[in-house]
Amino acid sequence: MLMKLPRTALLLLTAWNCEAGEFRNLGFDQPEIPAGTGMQVPGQPSDGAPEEWMAPGWDVPNGVGYNFTQVFGSVSSLLDSTYRNTTQSSNPAKVPVVGAFALGIWPTALGGDFPFVLRQTGEVPADAQSLRFLYTGPGTFKVFVGGAERLVHFNSSQPSPDPEVPPFDYYVVDVGAFSGQMTELRFEFRSFGNPPIDGPPIPGLPDAKFHVLDDLSFSPLPAVPEPATWALLTVGLAIVFAGFPAVADRS
Repeated sequence: MLMKLPRTALLLLTAWNCEAGEFRNLGFDQPEIPAGTGMQVPGQPSDGAPEEWMAPGWDVPNGVGYNFTQVFGSVSSLLDSTYRNTTQSSNPAKVPVVGAFALGIWPTALGGDFPFVLRQTGEVPADAQSLRFLYTGPGTFKVFVGGAERLVHFNSSQPSPDPEVPPFDYYVVDVGAFSGQMTELRFEFRSFGNPPIDGPPIPGLPDAKFHVLDDLSFSPLPAVPEPATWALLTVGLAIVFAGFPAVADRS
């Protein structure tokens, strides 16, 4: 016997099915600009466009710019490899970008309790043990999975082929407890100091720094190698160094 669900229940199930699914646009490379809007990415730098156009899949506060150096006020912008940070007018700096775009983030400069919050809900892959991502900035950020703050580990640093671009620094968090589950991924970014283009500086404070996030990916590898892995690595290094001839002390 089939039971007919009330209309409200059907609407809730429909909403759930629309939201359920894999995480989207983890590299910020897939803006969806509606036809006929007159705006294109890549194209002319813009102050801001609806976040559902510029960063589909993500819940982003306020509009999202394109190659636009924002004021520090909980705003963000897609950045490509041609972008230069004009807050440092004497030496406009480039940023690491993987693929087409990265996301630049300018929180409230003296935010404290007012972080820039970036979030998305999706299904963590069944074999995922960690989430890896590229990050450049002052380091004042937190990562939450399923509502719980996760410890952030440094993963690796890759030199840039462009001497003007900083190294590609990757970080990783443990997501093993959420494998195969629908859950929320949330980043909270904070900046402290003088907002360089917002007005006169406050004496005694350093310049505020913005954040760059890119190239998120789930991995079956653990966030931190198991003790046995470290032991194997130590043995391997010992074997390698044992093959080098000893150098006599000539002092």
